[in-house]
This record gives sequence, structure tokens and C-alpha cells, in this order.
Amino acid sequence: MFFAVLLSGCSPSAGPREYSRSAMLMGTFVQIKVIAPELSRTKLNGIVKKALEEARGLEARFSIFNTDSEINALNLSGEKTVSPELYDLINEAGRVNHITGGGFDLTVTPVLKARGFYRDMPQEIHSRIPEVFDGVGWENVIMNADARSVKLCNGAWIDASGIAKGYIVDRMASSFRKEGLTSFLINAGGDIYCAVSPGGVAWKIGIRYPGENTIALVIAVKNLAVVTSGDYENVVMDESLKEEISHIIDPSRCVPGKNAVSSVTVIAPSCTEADGLATGMMVLGRPKAIALADALENVEAIWVECPAEAGYKVEYSASAEKYIVNKR
Repeated sequence: MFFAVLLSGCSPSAGPREYSRSAMLMGTFVQIKVIAPELSRTKLNGIVKKALEEARGLEARFSIFNTDSEINALNLSGEKTVSPELYDLINEAGRVNHITGGGFDLTVTPVLKARGFYRDMPQEIHSRIPEVFDGVGWENVIMNADARSVKLCNGAWIDASGIAKGYIVDRMASSFRKEGLTSFLINAGGDIYCAVSPGGVAWKIGIRYPGENTIALVIAVKNLAVVTSGDYENVVMDESLKEEISHIIDPSRCVPGKNAVSSVTVIAPSCTEADGLATGMMVLGRPKAIALADALENVEAIWVECPAEAGYKVEYSASAEKYIVNKR
């Protein structure tokens, strides 16, 4: 999934109190900022290194592009007892699938393959993804909590890319908190978890207009996740339609969305939830996405789109305005 959120900074100015580190992870740069003046740089290096090592381990398990991943072992076998982490991830995906009325669905993998995505995937995996859509739909994923097993029916093949990054960011945040850190921010290519900045104040995040570097508005959040999904960056040219199509797939119709140049930013308690909801809301479309955010507790949505010849349009859920500090 590709994103349209930029980190615009925090209230206090950076200085010796702030520890920053960037690393390549999950196909993107992960930016980490920690403020802990009571800890040495050596100690902070160790804490961050440990969190990154765990994150890389989870990425290796969850990536459909990794021939040896646990998720592909499940896809190839069709039924498997899985690790607690993978079970938790798939279970969360099922919960978001239910919340979005099927809008978010890990089983759309064959549709993505048919439309020309996954071209850079290892052939030994790509060739095994079904050509037919019989397994598309969450009813084809059967979970057994007691056995911690997952069964994929009718040739279902799952891709957790739409939620795994958020899950991994949450695990990193949990790792930091276990070490006693309270003031930090993790930005994994637009999947952002904001704890608090110094003094317990909120971090400020800029939300871009789709496809541009211009900021549409700025929000201030603390102890919350912010995730943006857009239909305009991860696209391919569909030769039959002779037009660009988005990676956002409607599972109910097994068709991709067109490149409409729009994005939705979700604010939620966890990155896992925000990540899945952002993708699901893109499938639902603006009116239903805003209505869903209004119906959910502690979840807000900000929709930005560029209607043809009408300029940009920004709409958000009823309680989102409490986070907005600067409208452009």
C-alpha cells in the first residue's frame, strides 16, 4: 500500500534531547524519533535496534514476496497451525473485514495478479497464485482459535500487505513502551504511530493533497495512529481497459478502482486498525467511509480528493475537527 501522509514535525524544536534513526523496512524508510534525555545514546540505540530486529522478523513472516514466509507456507498448504503473531494479524484482518462490510479483504490476491500487480514477485510464488477468483471473499478463511489454525478454502490466497505494516508499527510501539519510553514517533512510509512529544503535547502531522507535496491540512495527535491510503500511487496500466487502475480492489465485484486521485486518512487507537480501515474505506468511497468513521468509537476519517475540473475537496468525520490545527 502507498501513502500520502507527511510528518510535519512536533512542537518542541529538535535538539540533544531527541534521538532519531531511519531504517529500510517493509519496502519503505522507517523514521523513528525518541525523546528520552535520561537515557544514554547507547541505551537508546539498543532499544531501537531490538525493536527493528523484531520488526524485520515479522516482515519476513508476513511478506507474500518472501518465498520462505509463514504466510506463503499457509497459502501453499491451504491449512496450517500458525504462529501467534500471524494468527493475531489474520484475526485482526477479519475484524476489519467485518467492520467495513467486506471492503477490506486479504483474499483479493488473485484479482491483483490478474490485473498486472505482483510482476516483481518471485516466479515460484507468482505462478502458484490462482488464476480464478473462487477463493475471493472472507468466507473462504476459516479460523480455529483453540488450535490456532487457519484454513483457506476454494483456493484462497491471502496477502496481508494492507494491514501488516500497521501491525508491525504497533509491535514496535509496544516494544518501546515495555522499555519505559513514552515520548516517541514511528513513521513507516505513512503508517504513523504518535505517542507524545516532550511535555505530553501532541505531534503535528501534515496531510498532503493527493499526488502533490502541498499540505491540505495539519492535525495534532498523541497516543494515536494516523494512516493514509490513496488510489493514485500504486497503479498499473490495464491494457484491456487502456487506463491506469488502482491497487484498491472491491472484493464484492473483484474489480479494481480507477485512479481517481483521492485519499483517506484514518485516525485510530492502533496502526493495525487504521491501516486496514484506510484500505477498506477507499473501497467503500467517500460517503460510506465518512459515515463508517462517524459510527465507530475513537475512529476519525479525513477524505481528500480531486474531482474533475472542480479542484480539491476535503471532507471529514464529525469529530475529526478536534485534531485539525491548520487548514490550508
